Amino acid sequence: MRARYGGVADGRNPLGPEAVGRRAESSGCLPVPRRRVREQGLAGRSGAVGRQAPEDRLPGDRVPGDQPLASSSRAGQALERSVLWALAVLRMATCAITLIYVVLWWDWYRDKPVALGFVAFTAAWGAFLVVRIYRHGAGARLALGTVALAVVAAALSPHCLPPESVGDTGNWVTLSVLHGGLTAAWVLPRRGFAVAEAALLAAVAVGGHQGRPQVFTAVVLTLVVPVLFAFATRRLRATARRADDRLTSAMLGHRARVLVLTLDRDRRERQRVLHDTVLNTLTGLAWGGGEDLVLARRRCAAGADAIRQLLAHDIGPPAVGLDAALTAAVTQARERGLVVHLQGIAPLTDPPATVAAGGTATAAGGTATAVGDTATGAVTGAVTGDPPAAVVAALTGATGEALANVERHAGTGEAWVRLERASGQLTVRVHDHGGGFQPGRSAPDRLGVCQSVLARVRDAGGLASVDSAPGRGTVVTMRWPEIARPPTERASADRAVRDRAVRGGADRDRADRGTRTGAELAREETAEDLRRDYAAGLRVAVAGVALAWQIIMVVPLLVTLGRVRSPLAAVGVWCALGAATFLLAAVARRRPLSAADAAGVTMLTVGAALASVNVDNAELLRITNWPVIVVALLLAFVTASRPPLQAVAAAGVGLAAIVVTVIVRQATDPLTLSRLLALVYGIVGLQLLVAIIGSLLRRTADTTARATRAEAETHAGQDSDAMIRRERARWLGAIRDDVLPMLDTLAAGDADPRDQGWRWLCARQAAGIRRKLAQEDQSATLASLAADIETVVAAAEGRGLTVEVQIATEAGRVGFPVPLDLRAGLVDLLDRTLAMLPENRALLTMWSDAGGGSVFVSAAWPGDRAPPTLTGAVAALVDVDDGRLTVELRWENRED
Repeated sequence: MRARYGGVADGRNPLGPEAVGRRAESSGCLPVPRRRVREQGLAGRSGAVGRQAPEDRLPGDRVPGDQPLASSSRAGQALERSVLWALAVLRMATCAITLIYVVLWWDWYRDKPVALGFVAFTAAWGAFLVVRIYRHGAGARLALGTVALAVVAAALSPHCLPPESVGDTGNWVTLSVLHGGLTAAWVLPRRGFAVAEAALLAAVAVGGHQGRPQVFTAVVLTLVVPVLFAFATRRLRATARRADDRLTSAMLGHRARVLVLTLDRDRRERQRVLHDTVLNTLTGLAWGGGEDLVLARRRCAAGADAIRQLLAHDIGPPAVGLDAALTAAVTQARERGLVVHLQGIAPLTDPPATVAAGGTATAAGGTATAVGDTATGAVTGAVTGDPPAAVVAALTGATGEALANVERHAGTGEAWVRLERASGQLTVRVHDHGGGFQPGRSAPDRLGVCQSVLARVRDAGGLASVDSAPGRGTVVTMRWPEIARPPTERASADRAVRDRAVRGGADRDRADRGTRTGAELAREETAEDLRRDYAAGLRVAVAGVALAWQIIMVVPLLVTLGRVRSPLAAVGVWCALGAATFLLAAVARRRPLSAADAAGVTMLTVGAALASVNVDNAELLRITNWPVIVVALLLAFVTASRPPLQAVAAAGVGLAAIVVTVIVRQATDPLTLSRLLALVYGIVGLQLLVAIIGSLLRRTADTTARATRAEAETHAGQDSDAMIRRERARWLGAIRDDVLPMLDTLAAGDADPRDQGWRWLCARQAAGIRRKLAQEDQSATLASLAADIETVVAAAEGRGLTVEVQIATEAGRVGFPVPLDLRAGLVDLLDRTLAMLPENRALLTMWSDAGGGSVFVSAAWPGDRAPPTLTGAVAALVDVDDGRLTVELRWENRED
């Protein structure tokens, strides 16, 4: 990547570590080549090609053995499982119908043991197929085996079926053939499906040639039903692809959000560690706090260790219990001369630990004297039921800083720390009877309470508050987890969050507090989008099949006009059903059917069943009475749109109308009952197919969204780890070079912290760190945004894209703030933009002023391709002109 950075050179340019100390020229752009070199304490990328160790990899780098992103196929996999399970259920229904068929024709099968054995073998294969699908899914070989068995059954139908039933549609062979065709349509590729269909058609035609003319109906059904199902599967798979695109978009968006928030949280934790250790130590020494040489050297050593831990990205707290960690923090405060009463801690017997950077605990050298009500100043192991180690570190660090504030600002030498354990919640209170202060009137460079106490607890998923007034002391209350706080307090906090959202955006702490809630909301929204896509895709597939089937019914209508009582009535029925199907298809494409729509469809199915009065008993359940076949597709509209109970009720009414019609006509011979059985199988089977696919897809939507979210967080964690290492190394460069050697010298006893010259040097370095912290607390400047999106550019480079980056601000002025939520949205859209570029070169320009800013991406674009569509948290303007694609991602800064 080639980078040009314009603006203030403050040593924090994330796109070029050597861009320090150089000023912008009049054009506002300063060229800074990016060098592929290793920095001290930080692994970089060299130009050599080879396998990289995990710690040497940049965000987005892919090496052999990496797993590809799985989110791009999760919706398709969910659809695959749903359809296969639906086919398995249909096969179970086929086995049940086969058993009933044998019972109906038992007089014939009783003397045909070979035929009966073949029927048993077919049923056994069906059971094996169901178990196989349930455990392992269905592959091409299993589908070919199912088709082969159906071909054999169809070809041998004169030997497997009673003579009256050969070539007819109302037998178990036809059902096996249709199931084989459906399985082939779903599992096999197009050519394989075509070959399977040809074999099935030939077997049905040859095996049922004695049953003319009804064999022609069987041949038509063998062709039409699987082909229409194949058409529906194309629609369903297109829906799954769209859902996968949505999942990928959601994953990229959540990944960008998690990445931005992780980097932002690390910046704040870096501030807290430096403030609580290095800055406090240097300030104390500058104020004359080096009289106790042992304590001064110990604090200098702790500060040096904190800097080294930050440089090493060693931020994982050890497994120390909350009691032990709080006791260690109190012990440190007592060593500085503060009298601390520790309450709510179990009696401890082991040596205490010292709280190091970020609230983590390390072994201390001696045993503290017990001061207070119940504390002994000792440490024990983790107490059963303690919160996670990161939470322990946050509560301990915040407690230590609260005690430090008592020591420095309260005007008293005494404080109380109380730990309260309630059901599902921990509460830590630090209070004193000092001078107090007026909350909200602290100096802007005072970072202790805001960052090291309040924000630290919020970052860990808790809630911290400060209650103070002049002359009345101060109470700092920390609760974890936040969701377990009292209902009234939770309601007021939620109301405050909503109020800030209405005003146009929350600050960084509030936004980060809502990370978990926001992530859950994003997951729920993604799951709801998936459910909506699945339902719409299923309705569209049903509508397409219903329209096609209604058109195909023109053929039996015309062929059988001479065998009905009233040809004009038959044409009228077709026109009525056709108009109703067209109307239902139009409605289903836009929205689910309402309850009133479902009731109308149910009445329409009853009317289709009553249309059988137009045929004789001999034609009652043959293709001549084609309207009863349409009933299955009309009911499918209801099944795809309404809740299960309503769908079952509609199907029950339609089936009852058909069965009553048959009973009233007294058509109860075995052949008619077999046909009725096959018709019921077709109607119920289609409803089961639609219901199972729809239900499973909807139920898996939440799981799919959750898995996508977890994958996004995993990748974001991998990317952020490398980003944090590099950013810390750059940001802490001056502290590493100037402050760290000074702390090492003081800790080793090679210098006297009481010396005036060293006190002056400590004051100077403390002032520099305070300025640095105050400047970064502005946060979210253009430089911070560049750091956030560097992972996107690195990922693009890993795919072979060359990105030239230039950052422009007004000469001599710092970058303006970029809201946190917009940063995440911008990172998401930028990642998507770079991923869709067809060429291997792109120019990226970032620009910002007080009102907002823009990121421009320019690259070559084929003239025959439509411009991409980008939507997200920031405005995306896309333009293609003279073979160049220009994408502007624009944001506006809003004032609270």
